[in-house]
Amino acid sequence: MDKEIQSETISTWAQKTDLEKALTVGMHGAIEFKHDEKIYYLGELKENVIRLLSKKQVVENLIYQEIIQALKDKRATKMIIDGSINIRFIEKYKKLAIEMDKPYTVRNDPEFKGTSGLIIVSDEAADIADISVKDRSVRLQELGMSPALINSVGKKVCKKCLGQIQKADPSEASNYDELTFLDRISGESCPVHDAAE
Repeated sequence: MDKEIQSETISTWAQKTDLEKALTVGMHGAIEFKHDEKIYYLGELKENVIRLLSKKQVVENLIYQEIIQALKDKRATKMIIDGSINIRFIEKYKKLAIEMDKPYTVRNDPEFKGTSGLIIVSDEAADIADISVKDRSVRLQELGMSPALINSVGKKVCKKCLGQIQKADPSEASNYDELTFLDRISGESCPVHDAAE
């Protein structure tokens, strides 16, 4: 749609007669308010966004707990994922949306700008001041976890390391498995201690 039409203010639009409005819509399409904002939030208004993950966060090997919590929010109506992200990285979030009985949409639009990779939105203004989710690695380093332990996500770690994870952030423990006696006999070892050697 024409930039001129998009930038037209609401007050100017309200002053038009019904005939002028019908002609404008017929010639240029429906007016889309805040288009410049929507291209940064996967086609949604920022005020309706409950939580946002960057593309970089979406491609990590885990599901962010903040997204699970956002889907549980009674205001949450759907999940929107940027279609430019490889399908193998978004599958886990699509499955999560289905499990939590929330609709999801994968949107492809070359006009999208910025780093938004996934958003949880409401049909009405949620007006949340900080919608971005802090990078997992930064958050866990601030809690005192070593980079080797943080990067061992999805792997089996020793009981001591699992205890450190549970102490730092109990919700993170689900992203790790504990090495068993049989694992050790078969030659597996804790990747955290392997990295230190």
